[in-house]
Amino acid sequence: MEDSRSNQPIRFGPFEIHEATHELFNQGVRLRLSPQAFQVLRLLLQKPGHLITREEFHQALWPADTFVDFDHGLNNAIKRIRDVLNDSAESPVYIETLPRLGYRFIGQIQPDPQSTTASPTQAQPAVAASVPSTRTDIRSFLPSGRRTKILALAALVVAAFLVLIPLSNVRGRLSGRSGVSSTRIQSLAVLPLANLSGDPEQEYFADGMTEALITELGKTSIPRVISRQSVMQYKGSKKPLQEIGRELNVDAVLEGAVVRSGDRVRIAVRLDRASPEGQLWARAYDRSVRDILSLQDEIARIVTDEIQVKLTPQERAGLASARPVDPQAHDEYLRGRYILGLAVTHNTAADKRQYTELDILAAIGHFKHAIEIDPAFAMAYAGLADAHVQLGNPVWGAHPPKEILSEAKEAATKALDLDPSLAETHFSLAQTLEYEWNWSEAEKEFKLALKLNPNYADGHLEYGRFLQATGRNDEAMTEMNNAMGLDPFGIKTRVVVAHVTYTSRQYDVALKQFESLGDDFGLMQVYREKGIYPEALAALGRWKLDHPAQIRHPHVLATAAGIYGLEGKKHEAEKLMDELKETARHRYVSGVFFAEACVGLGQKDQAITWLEQAYQAHDQWMVYVSSYPDFDPLHSEPRFQALLRRMNFPK
Repeated sequence: MEDSRSNQPIRFGPFEIHEATHELFNQGVRLRLSPQAFQVLRLLLQKPGHLITREEFHQALWPADTFVDFDHGLNNAIKRIRDVLNDSAESPVYIETLPRLGYRFIGQIQPDPQSTTASPTQAQPAVAASVPSTRTDIRSFLPSGRRTKILALAALVVAAFLVLIPLSNVRGRLSGRSGVSSTRIQSLAVLPLANLSGDPEQEYFADGMTEALITELGKTSIPRVISRQSVMQYKGSKKPLQEIGRELNVDAVLEGAVVRSGDRVRIAVRLDRASPEGQLWARAYDRSVRDILSLQDEIARIVTDEIQVKLTPQERAGLASARPVDPQAHDEYLRGRYILGLAVTHNTAADKRQYTELDILAAIGHFKHAIEIDPAFAMAYAGLADAHVQLGNPVWGAHPPKEILSEAKEAATKALDLDPSLAETHFSLAQTLEYEWNWSEAEKEFKLALKLNPNYADGHLEYGRFLQATGRNDEAMTEMNNAMGLDPFGIKTRVVVAHVTYTSRQYDVALKQFESLGDDFGLMQVYREKGIYPEALAALGRWKLDHPAQIRHPHVLATAAGIYGLEGKKHEAEKLMDELKETARHRYVSGVFFAEACVGLGQKDQAITWLEQAYQAHDQWMVYVSSYPDFDPLHSEPRFQALLRRMNFPK
């Protein structure tokens, strides 16, 4: 009598194999597979998780009286199977090679769907199975030839994680009842979520979800959660998990994939210990986009439970209090944040394009649209405040700062009123207070932001810059170290740390930091303070070659004028000053820039006059006027000291 099981399809991932008819399907689409390759796959599926030796393949499928090249035939069959399953020998999901021995099926066979029930919208834990020895490649979930069919992928990403990510007694792993170490996890990295929509325009959504998970986990008692800037370098990376963990110096890694389709979002995530490598937890979710904030909180809460981090009552309440958000408003918010994040690349030598007010205005448009759709969306107001702060920055936006500051503070205050539990709202308000010279209230808000999210890398950076601006260099360097611990590879963090080191007058250390970054503008500043003017101009020349769109920027003109003045090339310096003044007739140019050039020319009175004008305008860069090395020659001037007193600098 024929085994009844042969009439039932065998399901794994998005695939079904029908033994009776010798057919293989992917999401209902029949795939072409040679008879020999089909029999090889069938034999592997009969013993999932077990080694099938080359001799077993030979005896079962290549009888002794068959005159063929067995090795060539088996290798071709395995290659064809992997091509059809979109698998790879380097990062196998289904078929693992055991060199010189044979092959093993390492995927997970799905149970008969008639014997199980699951809600299509309710997250279910993965089914137990043996853990494969290699890391799952998220991209292998994409069926060959159908990458652009969003609806199919939306279902696939959930199914794939549920059946392909093996999970064996998760609780047992954490308590030491398996081979995975039970050492408490003290640090975590969230790798960039894979965008499985097939649409590059949706990258902002996947990146936004990644950043949101980092933020939510950062609010908890996990001692260290790596920042977005440092993990983004692993986007699309095939590096082994242990190597990533070692480079980031973390105990565990959260990775996954996301698909947005209409008003639904499907996200699959898995948590792995980095060393010794082993899976701790995996789950897939299918939710309305309206519930995206609560979903982020839920994932953060479950992850902390799985790694045995004890949440305080306040932390647990915070992770359970997310309100629904309009999907379109959330989408507009993510687009705005994505654009603001581009400012970071402005610091890199590889960036040939100038980040300008047009980018910032586009971000403001997205935040305003989000607020129009959902007037109670606190994060959109925080984003709007941060965008206005950038718009008032003399380098990026260069809009008249007093007017911009008023709009930034209004948005930040509204954000705080709507949700005082968000670190971002306190951070946004702190920046506006700082630019009002309200040092005590600004510090209070910075501290509140870091209390709410101790893993807030940008919070540590800006608080450190604040501390240095007020003359507290040792405390500033402590905050820089905190930021580096959270964001060891982020270009923005490394640039700010180098500048704070430079502003602390640690010129030799700063020189090495800027050299390691390839930051010629920073090198130029250090060489200027060390009095090596030819090297300073050479560094500036290299920077101009890398940034051709910015060579006439007022800051660049002023810096070059100052160095020419210090070198005694008065004619060249004054020529640049004339260009700077002409530019100021058509747009806002910071008085701090003019003052820098005047100091180089030895014109102290004119420099202080320009700084007084910048003070009246509430120019952002006046925050650093007391600590900026270029203004050291002015500290003995009574007018300069009077200016510092008017700004209420702490003594």
